[in-house]
Amino acid sequence: MKRAVFLFLLIAGTARADALPEVFAHPASVEQLRALLGPASRALAQAAAVRGEFRSRKFLHELPQPLTSSGDFLVARGLGLVWHTRAPFDSELTLTPKALVQRDAGGAALRIDAAQLPGLGAVVQVFDALFALDLQRLAAQFELYGARRDKGWTLGLKPRAAAMAQRLNAVVIEGVTQPQQVVLYEAGGDRTELEFSGQTLLEALPPDARAQLAP
Repeated sequence: MKRAVFLFLLIAGTARADALPEVFAHPASVEQLRALLGPASRALAQAAAVRGEFRSRKFLHELPQPLTSSGDFLVARGLGLVWHTRAPFDSELTLTPKALVQRDAGGAALRIDAAQLPGLGAVVQVFDALFALDLQRLAAQFELYGARRDKGWTLGLKPRAAAMAQRLNAVVIEGVTQPQQVVLYEAGGDRTELEFSGQTLLEALPPDARAQLAP
């Protein structure tokens, strides 16, 4: 499980955080959150994949300014995640239940099989459930919280497993029709902010993406 959390944080990085936001004063059931999300969760549940752009900010307590990166991503239901950083450097991380593949510009691909990374499948499932807003699966891994925010909603997640909670304190997801921001709070007081834009729901996965996610 510790390696699973490490992989989860590998995509986002680490950063210094303050107290958890107010959403954690509102525990909620799966049924209550489904009512809160409304059409958002139903549309995502029917999509084969979600594609979009991301911007990451890492507030390292050793530095006065956050480190930033940006790029694009694709999450395919049941298959995995492609996280392509384009700035400040080009790097692509592919996660599937079978392997992690790292590709850097001008370099050979580095592949690590799932047998060498216990928990890789769990990380893929968490990202899959997160982008699909699959509340039933999220509830198996996290305690759920929720509240309305302007025209949208805020979800809060706290790990159920003690091993995960040793590294990851909480996750906050904000959105309107789709997740627009995810904040990861580490148990040691660090956080990472991920902003998403330009999301497109795909009814079918393009052949090239399917091939990439089946290493």
